[in-house]
Amino acid sequence: MGEGRVLSIRKSGSKLIFIDLVSDAFKVQVVSSLKRSGVGPTEFNEAYSRIKRGDILCVKGLPGKTRAGELSLYTSELPQFLAPCLHNPPPELTDVMKRAQSRHVDLIVNPFNISVLRARSWVINWMRNYLISHNFTEVSTPILAELSGGAAAKPFETSSRVLDARKLQLRIAPELWLKRLIIGGLERVFEIGPNFRNENADATHNPEFYSCEFYEAYADIETLKTRTASMLSDVLHQFEAARLNEFPGIRKLTERRCAVDFKPPFKEMDFVSSIQKEIGVTLPILDAPYATQDLLRIFDKKGIERPVNCSLPGLLDYLSSKYIEPKCFLPTFVTDIPACLSPLAKTSRRVSDGQLIAHRAELYVNYKELANLYEEENSPFQQRAKFMEQNQYRTAAAQQNGKSIEQLEQADQVLPEMPVDEGYIGALEWGLPPVGGWGIGLDRLLMILCDVDRIGGVMAFGGLKATVLAGRGNEPIPDITGDF
Repeated sequence: MGEGRVLSIRKSGSKLIFIDLVSDAFKVQVVSSLKRSGVGPTEFNEAYSRIKRGDILCVKGLPGKTRAGELSLYTSELPQFLAPCLHNPPPELTDVMKRAQSRHVDLIVNPFNISVLRARSWVINWMRNYLISHNFTEVSTPILAELSGGAAAKPFETSSRVLDARKLQLRIAPELWLKRLIIGGLERVFEIGPNFRNENADATHNPEFYSCEFYEAYADIETLKTRTASMLSDVLHQFEAARLNEFPGIRKLTERRCAVDFKPPFKEMDFVSSIQKEIGVTLPILDAPYATQDLLRIFDKKGIERPVNCSLPGLLDYLSSKYIEPKCFLPTFVTDIPACLSPLAKTSRRVSDGQLIAHRAELYVNYKELANLYEEENSPFQQRAKFMEQNQYRTAAAQQNGKSIEQLEQADQVLPEMPVDEGYIGALEWGLPPVGGWGIGLDRLLMILCDVDRIGGVMAFGGLKATVLAGRGNEPIPDITGDF
């Protein structure tokens, strides 16, 4: 017995009917003959004349093979009609507006998307099982709080009548909550769930995205790099083994447009040294008082176009995007990142060149950031100073551009404010052990595993613009091409 949606129906004379049924992205051919149906010609023809493409049926019979060798289900009675489809499904659907407005139709017509959603579930559960098997405890932390915390990003804001309309924010990362649990004695914790950043969307960014973050007491950066390489190598290997039976339509690794392999060891690139090699100039000591001005002089001398955000973090981010990221197709750890780019990480002075660097690594794959690895700052005094330093960079950027901070924020030309989280600093006063923190964008990992080039393609209802459009009937909103 099997149930499914009619993909096609074909007659071979008046006594033989072929129906293709699809269920959960798997297709089966149903062969129904007058001889085996147990009814007369009139009833047989009437039953099948009512069936059309898109209807949902239940059929009973035995498996067998046609003369052409195709595995089929030979019916022993007439099909049971379960639900009609009142529309004629189109043979194909490529228009992004229509796909967004009717995701259910998109899934019917483009079954590859069902394979992607099944793969998404498989990867999330694999990640969960991996961490649990390594003695991590899964937790759920607040999504709505007074401060979003955990990263320099613009939050979504709302309010609650419960708190006299006090302003609240959707979280941008669960990091600060998870580290509180480490302080409390849960030495290995993780969370898989959504985060929200009120920022632009493109092929690899969506304002709502899914991540997995874990925190492991007494783990250093080398431990985190080893675990990352082992984890991603294992997930790719097991995904490939499951792909054929569980995710039909997803290409095997060697056939993909971006055939990225996670075979350890991963390449490593030192942040400062790599940039210096590319531009042929030694960078100034980046925490020195005049580092920003010195760096701008290097930009001008080497003919490097100045970015919109000319704060010290903005300049270094721009150099990374220009000279480091384009070399990171295969899995690459970018290491020893300048301290000013890592306000939540432990830092130290490097003996070789005197730079103040963070105990942090970023993993890039296919030229995009995939995972972040930190040795977490555990001094309440240092953490307070780093929060304050981040906001000083905002002030410096405003002075450099001759604009107010508000003007720069409106134009997305400066990092969002990273407020001093007094509650978190108070928690640090109780003693945070040395801890390694790790986070991965699960949507981006799915893009790699499923060979999908836009982040909306690995989400059940596409990106934010597509989900808004889905509730608007036929009313369009501009430019949703990035969501599919």
